[in-house]
Amino acid sequence: MSSGQLRLVMRSGPTPGKVHELNKEIVTIGREASADIVIADPEVSRAHARLVSKPGGVIIEDLGSTNGTFVNKQRITAPRAISAGDEITLGETIVLGVETEGVAATVIAASAKVPPAPRTAAATPQAAPVPPPPAAAAAPAEKKGGRNRTLLIGCGCLLLVVCAAVGIYLYFAPVEFWQAILGSLGLSY
Repeated sequence: MSSGQLRLVMRSGPTPGKVHELNKEIVTIGREASADIVIADPEVSRAHARLVSKPGGVIIEDLGSTNGTFVNKQRITAPRAISAGDEITLGETIVLGVETEGVAATVIAASAKVPPAPRTAAATPQAAPVPPPPAAAAAPAEKKGGRNRTLLIGCGCLLLVVCAAVGIYLYFAPVEFWQAILGSLGLSY
């Protein structure tokens, strides 16, 4: 794909309005500094997704991210083509709009509160500006170690159940059991 055909514009996330050019054959998205598009947010995995420019267009694929990659609100499980007007969501809170160069420039001009250049009769028409996403009534709570916390709680519950079962067994154990235990310790019942 040639430079400047498609761009990603952050609609919600840590840097709303920021434009990311898709000017390489392979563009990686992630939290890690080595990614081409770095998004410093806990919803984004270190290596979250990859965009690949092919002769027929741009393909996006999830790289096994924890919180998922969505195109137009549908989670992707295999590589999928994207085009202008699509919306890429990383996790629950990061939204990137797929735009053509003209639309992205309009969004940036609007977010910078700079009026667009006046049109002349010879100017080509530009796409209408994309309205900002509606403000969420209540932002979802940030997940911090969701899987690890669930695993820890599950292990704690399992340990509690095992301890309770052993305690109940020992409480109701027959007298012969206790006599054998005390006898092996050299004590009498």
